[in-house]
Amino acid sequence: MNQKNKTTDDKFYNEIVKYLDAGRQLNIKEIYEKFNEVNQKTVSWRLHILVQQGKLFKAGYGYYSLGNPKEHIALGYNYLQKTSKAIFDIAVNYGYKFYISGLDALIGEILHVPEQFPVLLVAEEMAFDDLTEAFSDKGYLVLTEKNRAALKDKTIRKKADVFMIKGKDFSLAVNGLAIKEKGFVDLYYAMTRFEYIVSVPELSRIYKSMMRNEAATVFKMKKAAKDRGIKNEIEWLLDLEKIPKRAKEFMKIQLEEKV
Repeated sequence: MNQKNKTTDDKFYNEIVKYLDAGRQLNIKEIYEKFNEVNQKTVSWRLHILVQQGKLFKAGYGYYSLGNPKEHIALGYNYLQKTSKAIFDIAVNYGYKFYISGLDALIGEILHVPEQFPVLLVAEEMAFDDLTEAFSDKGYLVLTEKNRAALKDKTIRKKADVFMIKGKDFSLAVNGLAIKEKGFVDLYYAMTRFEYIVSVPELSRIYKSMMRNEAATVFKMKKAAKDRGIKNEIEWLLDLEKIPKRAKEFMKIQLEEKV
């Protein structure tokens, strides 16, 4: 490599480090936009070389980061609340794909965990009838998204032991427990759709803690959101820091008018 090319490549690396500091990740489209004066094939080649040199890491399909992305795995079965363990033990005997999500997957990211809380169970749709019957036989009140009338009833929601929601991508769990990114997305979904017990300020604290402690990757958050069917909402949340201050002020006014 001649000196000119080396200087150009070093400049590219130094620039991309600025964009990827503080644990940030960028997808290939964003990188193209930041280096829009450079041919996209050249940018792709430089990224490839940096990955080969170990200076950059692929954090998922089309995403890059400075550090090797970690697997953000939940603490495990032994840390589940008593009810969650019981539900897990029943479900595992039926052979369906499932995992425990929500608060149970986020132990370690939450300052004050309630002593008891409804279990968030993600399962394949074909499992719903059998698992609902199995849980009910053991005295657990189960609500699914099909129970629209019950979900609207605050009294019934408060009595629910299990909220069962449909999932398709079971790579988002390890040993029957959601990875942390999926745990957060499912918790967000449960809180915003059927007023799960977590408050809005507490959910916000959990999210900020995960981002601050680098306990989540953008790629997996988006993958989890796609599985849950709320891709637009989570992408908006993840992109907030990129939005200019004045734009946020405008958006705040629009949101206040809609609430």
